[in-house]
Amino acid sequence: MIKGDTPFFYTQKVKDAEQKLKEKVHLMKRKIKKSAYDIKEKLRRKSKISRTGNYVSIIMGVLLLIMSCSAQIEWLIWLSTISIFSNVFLLTIQKNNLFS
Repeated sequence: MIKGDTPFFYTQKVKDAEQKLKEKVHLMKRKIKKSAYDIKEKLRRKSKISRTGNYVSIIMGVLLLIMSCSAQIEWLIWLSTISIFSNVFLLTIQKNNLFS
């Protein structure tokens, strides 16, 4: 290697490293955009919502309401009533898709 060639050799190495870095940055940007697009599509896709939990909670609330009425525990009556109404409300929201 000649003394005059060393600056050119190092500048070429720097240019090559810069080009590789640009390529890696470009690939990372593409991966990020693709993953963001995939997430957006998953959220946009309408998936079937399982409503069994709401139905089970309503049934449990009705049983709790019957037991609390027979035992005459007022706070449990209110708690079970609120539970039933909230689950019915959640079912109507899910069926009508008001928030999607």
